[in-house]
Amino acid sequence: MRKWFLLLVLMLPFLFCDGHSGPYVTTDQDRALAEEVLKKLKAHQDEEPGNLMVRAANALLGQPYVAGTLEELPDEKLCVYLTRTDCILFVETCLGLVQAAQRNTVSFDYFVSELQQSRYRDGVCSRYEDRLHYTTEWARQGVARGVLEDMTEALGGVRYDHPVHYMSMHPDAYPRMTDVDAIRAVEDSINAAPSTYIPKSALKGALGGIRNGDILLFTTTVDGLDVSHCAIAKVEAGKPVRFIHASTGAMKVILEPRTLEEYVMGRKAVTGIQVYRVH
Repeated sequence: MRKWFLLLVLMLPFLFCDGHSGPYVTTDQDRALAEEVLKKLKAHQDEEPGNLMVRAANALLGQPYVAGTLEELPDEKLCVYLTRTDCILFVETCLGLVQAAQRNTVSFDYFVSELQQSRYRDGVCSRYEDRLHYTTEWARQGVARGVLEDMTEALGGVRYDHPVHYMSMHPDAYPRMTDVDAIRAVEDSINAAPSTYIPKSALKGALGGIRNGDILLFTTTVDGLDVSHCAIAKVEAGKPVRFIHASTGAMKVILEPRTLEEYVMGRKAVTGIQVYRVH
């Protein structure tokens, strides 16, 4: 009984605080895994950022897919979980790990601060509405920070005329959302700026321009929603483009057995992709 009790305690989330990002929630297991991955990445810090993204992704293979981990607390706090993840948290986590490694540090707190800058509008975490819920806004903030580059148009992307409004139109699906007007204002801001995507019909021609470690966003037919899934490209010379992702089918982080083309063409709800390159 004592052994099981100690195991349970070790798995519970704990509230920490550092001088950069303020309070955050994590567990000993998540911190240990992050520090282990940071050490691995630091040993290869001079590699291209895309290669580091794949190294980070490979280090998280097999971690379980768990939806809704950011919705578990009554108040908005930065949650740092690697041992249970979903598609966007997986990509975001890999990006934060790479950003830390590129700055020659294995500091967990620096990684945490990168996550906060990535996950929240202007890095401010005070309420639910501060979080970047739409992947489009998340990617655009990454571009503004100089962390990402939107490669979609250069790879043959065309105008993506698919305005977002899902959250404001379905407030009951987001019980922690208390300021619908604030979310609606975010949606209006997203819709005011042009966006591009590579439709299914043009995907084959774009595959040759995708690089190892590029972030792939899958656009969707769902009304009011911009992106339904995201992943990290795995590109090897002479082989078809594949990707690593937190899979709802496998319920864990995997190297997708299908090629990128097979996956996109085989899913009716996916209309195409957007491609972002890590700097």
